[in-house]
Amino acid sequence: MPGVVHRTRPVDFDYVEGEWFASGVDADGRAYTTQVHVRRPRDAGRFSGTVIVEPLHFSSIAPIFMYCSPYAMRSGHGWAVVASQKTALDQHVKGSDPARYDALHIETAPSARPVSSSPPSMSADALAAYWRALARYNEASSAILAQVGAALRESETFADCAVEHVLLAGHSQTGFVTTNYIREAHESQRLARGRPVFDGYFPTGYPAAPFGSRDVPLVQVLSDGDISHPEHSFSGEYGRRQYRRDDSDAPNDRYRLYELAGVPHMGTRYPPFNDVGLWASMENHGSYGDGARMSTLPHNELFSMALDHLVHWVADGVTPPHAERLVTRSDGWLASDEHGNTLGGVRCVQLDVPRARYLSNAPQADGSPGTGTVGTEVLFDAPLLRKLYGTHDEYAARFRERLDGLVGARWMLVDDVEEMQAEADRAGWQWDDA
Repeated sequence: MPGVVHRTRPVDFDYVEGEWFASGVDADGRAYTTQVHVRRPRDAGRFSGTVIVEPLHFSSIAPIFMYCSPYAMRSGHGWAVVASQKTALDQHVKGSDPARYDALHIETAPSARPVSSSPPSMSADALAAYWRALARYNEASSAILAQVGAALRESETFADCAVEHVLLAGHSQTGFVTTNYIREAHESQRLARGRPVFDGYFPTGYPAAPFGSRDVPLVQVLSDGDISHPEHSFSGEYGRRQYRRDDSDAPNDRYRLYELAGVPHMGTRYPPFNDVGLWASMENHGSYGDGARMSTLPHNELFSMALDHLVHWVADGVTPPHAERLVTRSDGWLASDEHGNTLGGVRCVQLDVPRARYLSNAPQADGSPGTGTVGTEVLFDAPLLRKLYGTHDEYAARFRERLDGLVGARWMLVDDVEEMQAEADRAGWQWDDA
């Protein structure tokens, strides 16, 4: 079972979970048998008709489900996590229960070699070589995803739920897997009458070369923390934000790019990821002094909003809103306001009615910008809050006004309003002098 989903339990949404073994042959004729972990509503009448397919991350997680599970299950979407990568299958699925999963296998070319599950902190050339080697070792992934995606459309494979749309989503390392599928397999992997296997794509957290045209919608999401450095990211294809391109509503190139202002690569709003000690104990995740706080920006809620736009673009033809790009300075770094918060991009209420400075990457020990996966925040003191808002009640009222505006503009889902407003309502202690 994919790990580290802490916020939700399928049983609380009356969802059921199941495990399949999928068998077939890859593009080179090599046989495979792998795991598919499925979640769906128990009551087929609650099923939305949409199934989201997510490759299993090589760290044994399904990050999009981890971020978006409350949205997915309250919306009635199905979810299928596919161990399409040999790396993930061998290291995590088979390792979790060798006897149960002994028959599972994915083959690879004799010349391919296993690689580390941590990208190196090296030059762009070294990173590019790392990702190429990883793709080579896991080259069966796209064929497996296509075959599982096609099988999901058959009513008997999804418990008689009528599957109407199948989407492919991934984040970070599986954003890379999803990107590879779009580039290498979208045109060649087709159903009867030339229909694509996947009706839309949600590649996130992997800034690479810009996407070209395709005959299904694509919503790309990148966090501030993914793209804050003007020259370097972990993808090896970054090249001064070369991923950027214009939005499009053309039938053969439906595309949106959402750059999330202030938001780190990984969300740390909720336990256990809001524990400073968790990240301070890890290498290459920044430096944390006394009183450090993990970022509470609504990373997961923004991902859910963006995914919902893709779902309705595919299912209902509802065109998503356009977002500004993050503002850059002449030196290539991201521009910020008088409080140090990033300008432009997809906004959240916490940035527009702030009570903290939000750092999308935890700083290094010398205070220089970090390049990890998580962010921190520095709370405003009471005198500054009183200068900006007067009383806490006035702050909470302004917060709600801006929140309602974001919901109206379709930048926050209405189901997440209560959680956002509760944050503002319980912040009164911050107005007290130390």
